[in-house]
Amino acid sequence: MKLFTHSFRKMILGGVFAGMLVSTSTLGAQAPQKNWKDTAEYELYVQFTKAATPDQQLQLLNQWKEKYPDSEFKLDRATGYIVIYNKKNDAAGLYQACKDVLALDPKNFQALYFITILTMSMNKQDAESLDLGAKSANGLIAELDANYAPAKKPAGATDAQWKQQRNDLEAQALKTLGWIAQQKKDYAGAEKYFVKGLELSPGTAELSYLLGTVIVQQKDPKRQAEAMWHFARAGNLEGPGAMDPTRKGQVAKYFERVYTAYAGDDKAEMAAIIDKAKASPMPPADFKLENKEEKMAKNEEKFKSENPMLFQYMNLKKALLAPDGDTYWNNAKDAELPTFKGKLVSAKPETNPKELVLAVETADQPEVTLVLDKALRGKADPGTEIEFTGVAKEYTKDPFSLKLEVDNEKADKLKGWPVSAPAPKAAPKKPAVTKKTVKK
Repeated sequence: MKLFTHSFRKMILGGVFAGMLVSTSTLGAQAPQKNWKDTAEYELYVQFTKAATPDQQLQLLNQWKEKYPDSEFKLDRATGYIVIYNKKNDAAGLYQACKDVLALDPKNFQALYFITILTMSMNKQDAESLDLGAKSANGLIAELDANYAPAKKPAGATDAQWKQQRNDLEAQALKTLGWIAQQKKDYAGAEKYFVKGLELSPGTAELSYLLGTVIVQQKDPKRQAEAMWHFARAGNLEGPGAMDPTRKGQVAKYFERVYTAYAGDDKAEMAAIIDKAKASPMPPADFKLENKEEKMAKNEEKFKSENPMLFQYMNLKKALLAPDGDTYWNNAKDAELPTFKGKLVSAKPETNPKELVLAVETADQPEVTLVLDKALRGKADPGTEIEFTGVAKEYTKDPFSLKLEVDNEKADKLKGWPVSAPAPKAAPKKPAVTKKTVKK
């Protein structure tokens, strides 16, 4: 767990031993601010400063603490543990070292910072740790203006950079306060902290993820689209505040999963939301995302208006294939069904047929058979569109098929059949036979 970048660690921890070094240089001078207990204590400190590794430094600090528990440099020594445990990336040791420093100096900036970030990173959920984390985060915020006063700005840093670093630290503290509220199931309170954190540090992806999470935890169906905006941003944001690649990939996949479950597998819409979310930490006030049911209803109305007969047929088929489809069929059998349209698949016989097989829902899948009262004249090509109204007679569920009887002698019961063969010509009349009169 690397808790700082090198430059940030240097800024936070710089000067930890400054007071000790000043006192060392004035050893033996009149009225020093701090005094070594004896030469041996000073020599132990010198050994500490020359130690080559953090483990050697830690060993010497422990000796110093054991031999001189009430040293006037107690606070400086305690702060030294922070430096060493941070170098070692020892979270547990660092956490305890910060607690020890805060017991001596409740406003110590370094200790407040580390407790603030470690409360979350170590998942400290017990009541005592949550309380300490909240106190440290609030204490850190209270100390920011003093620690980031213009006079303390490092050489080479711009005013904007100095201000943003201050804001990023406050955002970190707000993130911890929001996380603590989340552990206490105060999701609305947590949301306020995360929103304020994003206002100060909009490039922090983790804040967007946490904000989306607590919105979901409030269980307001109307806000699910808003939550997905934050997940889209968290899983795709680039730059210094982005998540590490592994975490980022996990959140990106999570967004795709929850989006698909909510709104369907619309890749174009998903990509558009990601692009917009990357550009803004908060969704616009009118942001809305239709869920699958809304899209289905909207598409259904459009489909119904554009394909009324097919819509009606699909509802009939859906009813017949439902678990209680047999009951529905008992009511539909021997009744005249609504008018439908279908594409010709085959005719029996091919010319002057008495039976037509049609595909309705697709272009070539036979589903409906029409038994005609009167043979049609001529023939038609497959794919010819036929409009029909018939009486339901037979039905099978798997594969789905429906047989209707059609009184095609009535012009409105069957439309679309091309009359391609002329009516049979009448046989020529034979000339009348004249009877001869036989003279008697």
